[in-house]
Amino acid sequence: MRFLLKKLVRTVFKNWTQFFSVFLMAFLSVLFYTGLEGTWNGMKQNINQYTTRTHLATSTLLSTGLSDHEVSQIKQLPAVSRVSAQTEINTTTYLKGSKRYLSVSTPGTQKLSQTLQTNGHKINRDAEGIYVNEKFAKSNGLHKNSTVTVKFNQQAVKLKVAGLVNSPDKMYYTGSNDFISPQNQDYGYGFISEKTLNNQFKLPQLNNVVEIKDSNNQQVEKRIRKLIGAKYIALQTQKSNVGIATAVDRVGQVRNISILFSIIFILLAVLAMYTTIRKIIDQQQRDMATLQSLGYKNTTLSLYYSMYGLLVGGVGAIVGLGIAPLLSNFVMSSQKPMFSLPSWNIAYTAVPLYVAICVIIICILSALFAAQVNHGLTPAQAFRKGSTAKHGKRVMLESFPAIWQRIPFGNRWSIRDNLGNKVQMLMGLIGVIGGLALVMTGFGTKNSMDNQVDQTYGHEYVYAKKLNLSNTTSQSEIQRITKQVHGEKTETVYSSLQPKGKFDRPLTILDSGSKINLRTENQQKIKDGGVYVGAGIAKTAYLKKNQTVSLKPSFSDKTLKIKVKGIIKTSAPQGIYMTKHTWQDQGMNFKPTAILTSQQKLSQSVKDNPTVTQVVSLKEQKQNAKQMVDNLSSIFLMIQVFGILLTVVILYNLGSLSFTERSRSYATLEILGFSRNQIRNLTIIENLTITSLGWALGIPFGYWFLSQYVTTFNTSQIIYYPFISTISVGLATVIVVAAALSTVVMMGSRLKKLDMIASTKGVE
Repeated sequence: MRFLLKKLVRTVFKNWTQFFSVFLMAFLSVLFYTGLEGTWNGMKQNINQYTTRTHLATSTLLSTGLSDHEVSQIKQLPAVSRVSAQTEINTTTYLKGSKRYLSVSTPGTQKLSQTLQTNGHKINRDAEGIYVNEKFAKSNGLHKNSTVTVKFNQQAVKLKVAGLVNSPDKMYYTGSNDFISPQNQDYGYGFISEKTLNNQFKLPQLNNVVEIKDSNNQQVEKRIRKLIGAKYIALQTQKSNVGIATAVDRVGQVRNISILFSIIFILLAVLAMYTTIRKIIDQQQRDMATLQSLGYKNTTLSLYYSMYGLLVGGVGAIVGLGIAPLLSNFVMSSQKPMFSLPSWNIAYTAVPLYVAICVIIICILSALFAAQVNHGLTPAQAFRKGSTAKHGKRVMLESFPAIWQRIPFGNRWSIRDNLGNKVQMLMGLIGVIGGLALVMTGFGTKNSMDNQVDQTYGHEYVYAKKLNLSNTTSQSEIQRITKQVHGEKTETVYSSLQPKGKFDRPLTILDSGSKINLRTENQQKIKDGGVYVGAGIAKTAYLKKNQTVSLKPSFSDKTLKIKVKGIIKTSAPQGIYMTKHTWQDQGMNFKPTAILTSQQKLSQSVKDNPTVTQVVSLKEQKQNAKQMVDNLSSIFLMIQVFGILLTVVILYNLGSLSFTERSRSYATLEILGFSRNQIRNLTIIENLTITSLGWALGIPFGYWFLSQYVTTFNTSQIIYYPFISTISVGLATVIVVAAALSTVVMMGSRLKKLDMIASTKGVE
């Protein structure tokens, strides 16, 4: 056995270029899963530790303001164990010459959702000044002991920065429902003491935000609605609070990517291992026959050749484990701009070890299976160079002589050879189909997200500016501003949705609706007579068209019984919609919360109007949404690169194996009078045939795989639909076809070196 081990090492070093593909497949399979696990498991542990340490609330009640008695009543509810009441106000400030939005809160009891300074210490609840969140402060040049002047109700308040903080319920802070990714420079939050609220802002404790620790969100929501009535706005759970849910969802997204693509990589690695080992063994027919004649049993030789898989696959897996932390840190660093966590440590479970062992076992089994080519042969039979060549078989097409005789002889040979070796043909098809699916998914995922942004901001929402209004604005003032900007009014409130609505959703009431161009799944506009729900909500709540649902809007104690008139095919946000007339027919008052206008430039009087709390442009919303897509671009790029590598390696290996197995046939054709150019043309036609068939099957399979894959990015707020551009399909096709045709170049160079005598004669 010592001799065989020496031969093993010598063969690997001598043929290292061929074994490199096996090493690469094992390396990529382990690296991809382990690298991404380090990111998602690290984020998961960091989030869990953060939320546990700060006693993150299970739900947050938003209201118009509660008395201390009402807060006490909430605390006494059966499913509630702890509450913390706060006052939250929205202020503005000017920093670096631009208007910024700063949400200011009192700290509450700090027994739930504790706010920590960046040094890990708790905040001082009685401190004078303001604690500002870290990302906003750094983006605007603020630091401890800086001063910031904020404006609330036309009153300017100058505050000293007491320190920089992060809040566990704002791990992903957008600052406004109009944006889906953080704008750290424009939106921030801070904490002031109740004394500062009373003395400098001249406000009493409002208790309009109540952090709750409960054991049953839905039960608590029903009881609180009965308790506070029209003061109720929404009850945000950890699954509906964007600041928390997005961070948790990102963990699941990266985990799904790691699992899904690792499975594909490992399956394609089987092809790479099998074809490489098969090629090596075919080149060592004489060595195997010699070893057999020297008395080595087939069992011993099978074990010996399986060691190729152990050695090369083992080295690839080990190197993959060693390099994985670099990939983990790379992906982790791409998430830092979006999330606020106190630590960004990567972490692993034992699963990468199991993946590595699985890859090694697969390599061993692939090599073991490939080594069975001499099984059942005597040493004399094995000595013959062509003993592993497949014998041509008659094919069905030969039953039609009129057609068969018209096919050139060389092509007839190619057809017989391919159909007679169905396994290799199938492997070629799998290589093309799998490679095309990977590359299409790499390009298509980004295409799908970019398309979602373009569809939402430009087709579904077609206004130029959105003017958010103060909830104290009079109807006459709203009407005056609407007329001035030639706009249309909308109202957005929160509403529960029963049955099976799970948590409160945004309910938007449209006036004329021309600037919100939403369509149902059958391309119908929103009309009077019912309610419309987003496709994501319909799926999670198991809703169908014409089904009757119950709505309980905020600022009201009414329950609306209404039919679902249509399912809206929209990506973001996932909400509920109805017309103004339908809303009023249900006995509700229309109180606009925003005005939409097509005017790109607004007068200064409109911008400075105290009833207009914020002006948001559609262009800003679109740019903000693209930032979220760009945040995932590193992952998309990684998938594209790995997919291209896999495709090139697998198709090259398959072509190389095909040449090894057919070298005797090629030599025979040359003896029969075929020129080497003619033989090369036969290989080109054969390659193009398999590639074309694989492409025809791979395009629909790739789109199906993309449609399944993009769902891993769906959240309670955003639904993605599969989309791949014609350019991306063309680029994926070019990459796969180029990889397939690279085998033609390889065959051309090897055909020049083909020795007719050595390829055809036996050595017996």
